[in-house]
Amino acid sequence: MAVRSREFWAYKETHFPPNVTKEALEALPDFQIRDDDIVVASYPKTGSNWLLGIVCKLLRSAGKTEESAESLLTGPMEMTLPTAEHAGYVTLAAKPSPRIVKTHVPIRFAPRGVSKPQNQVKVLVMMRNPKDSAVSYYNFNKRLAPLMSMGDPPAWEDYAQAFVGGRVKYGNYCDHLLGWWQMRDDPHFLILKYEDMKKDLLSSVKTIATFLEIALDEATIAAIAEESTFNRMKEYFGRSKWPTKRIIHRKGLC
Repeated sequence: MAVRSREFWAYKETHFPPNVTKEALEALPDFQIRDDDIVVASYPKTGSNWLLGIVCKLLRSAGKTEESAESLLTGPMEMTLPTAEHAGYVTLAAKPSPRIVKTHVPIRFAPRGVSKPQNQVKVLVMMRNPKDSAVSYYNFNKRLAPLMSMGDPPAWEDYAQAFVGGRVKYGNYCDHLLGWWQMRDDPHFLILKYEDMKKDLLSSVKTIATFLEIALDEATIAAIAEESTFNRMKEYFGRSKWPTKRIIHRKGLC
């Protein structure tokens, strides 16, 4: 048994959720990436919201933005959230700089300013053990189903087979990751591992700050790391006014 087809649709041999439209995917390559954009690219449930929170705290601490985290951290640019009138890329186009751009699409669907970056664009790519990503994605979908009126999800055994075969939203995990991994030597990119961040969050925050060319004192960096622990982030998202954000975190285990 495969994951029910109404949960995703196929575009150029890759599966996408229903709230990612053909119009959005066709518009993404020409989306104008600004020189000071910060892009977070990842497969779903690999720790992107954790990384986004850290980036937001660094920007605010450095005085580079006065926007609140709720305003700065928008959904994936390819997606039209249930609470939004337009797709994320439309909303992003009207946002002031600096923008944090989030996407889950494989690199071949990304804006050309991301897949072939120039000037000062920064792209952070999050990686995670695929087994943990699959479990996290499955449990997230179970909690998401009643919010989106999608019905009961498949049994774990069926979902695991679908995940390995790429018959889930955003397609095959390994293909997705390898597409972004090919950019690892490009100075516009920083590849981060979920497990490394769990092991030494302070060092990871320092690495991210250095990559973003943000200079902060040791005490501020340490405070950001402390505020970015799993329990603190879970508390923060748990207070969000958006139901989908309140179900993002579960156990945060490697």
